[in-house]
Amino acid sequence: MRCDHCANDVPDGVFCTRCGAHQGTTGELRGARSREHNYAAHPSEPVVQPSVFTTLFPHLGRQKVHEFRWAFAVGIAGIVVLYGAGLIAAAILVAIFLVPVLYLIYLYEAQVYRDAPATVLGFTIGGGVVIGLVVTLIERAVYNPYSGVGNPLRGAGLAAGTLLFLGVLVPVVQEVLKPLPALFLPNRADFPETVDGVVFGIAAGIGFSVAESLVSFSTALTSLPAYMTPGNWIYQLATLAVFQPLLQGSATGMIAAAVWRYRRGRLAGRELGAVGIAVGAHIAFSLGTQLLRDVAAAQLFVLVWQAAIVAGVLVYVRYLLHHSLLEEAAHMGYAETVCANCHMHIVASGFCPNCGMALTAAPTSVKRARKPASSV
Repeated sequence: MRCDHCANDVPDGVFCTRCGAHQGTTGELRGARSREHNYAAHPSEPVVQPSVFTTLFPHLGRQKVHEFRWAFAVGIAGIVVLYGAGLIAAAILVAIFLVPVLYLIYLYEAQVYRDAPATVLGFTIGGGVVIGLVVTLIERAVYNPYSGVGNPLRGAGLAAGTLLFLGVLVPVVQEVLKPLPALFLPNRADFPETVDGVVFGIAAGIGFSVAESLVSFSTALTSLPAYMTPGNWIYQLATLAVFQPLLQGSATGMIAAAVWRYRRGRLAGRELGAVGIAVGAHIAFSLGTQLLRDVAAAQLFVLVWQAAIVAGVLVYVRYLLHHSLLEEAAHMGYAETVCANCHMHIVASGFCPNCGMALTAAPTSVKRARKPASSV
């Protein structure tokens, strides 16, 4: 059939395998081409949906995404059980490592690193950890909020200079330094797609989050008794387990994606906006958290603020990645393959004609199994 939008002759299907557009929607040309109701990495979802796993784990198929969601839910349940049992130090450690461990498993499952796991993981997650240790140790040397025996809450009455330091300067410095491990990968030319830049940036940001949390809570981890009354630790645990790693990873992923697009000669308003939103969201997250705690607001309000910032960042990551996939997948040649999303055997170019998934977001093992259509 002839595509209604790119005018190429393509296999019959719901989506054009060349440009990814919805077929049979000529009256809605712009919406059909941008197809923001079908996220290119996971077409069953719209772009404007702050889904954690289909955003930060773009190479996972539908079934694998559900497995990771269950693993995350089990991890959260484990933290709640430890908290309820008064094992706060153990709960802190599980909260710090929950998302990073899941991301390591994801990188293994998707084999994003291709044939150089040690190099890629060392430069992204390992490099993020090193930068996180250095930056956070310097920050704590300038201002350490902890006093007494592991008190997780800062006292009221922070000076304006301290608020600016913690809420503005520190986030800006972090966003400048966090992407460096991904940007200096020695074999970065082997990973040309923007989706690779997003994943490596997220890995570096999550590595940074691990180091930042370990340094920040080192006093609590070394001084808390084996068992204590749970108190209000659940709020800090929620930030540690969910919002902090998601913010650090997502913001760094957006900046890395903008650099990847720049190297492809595609830097435009969307990519520049990603850098601004990453820095601005990090400032809003840190400064807003400091201000709310400084005025002794209910800690539930702090979590709501953090959740709103993270949700907005996730949506922009999806927006940036979606349009990058639509553009970059359109240049792939025809091949026989299996769609990682709907598991259909297809002859396709850049998109599955059945579900519309961008095939550049498939796991590496699926990409390697592609057979040129001429040899089929």
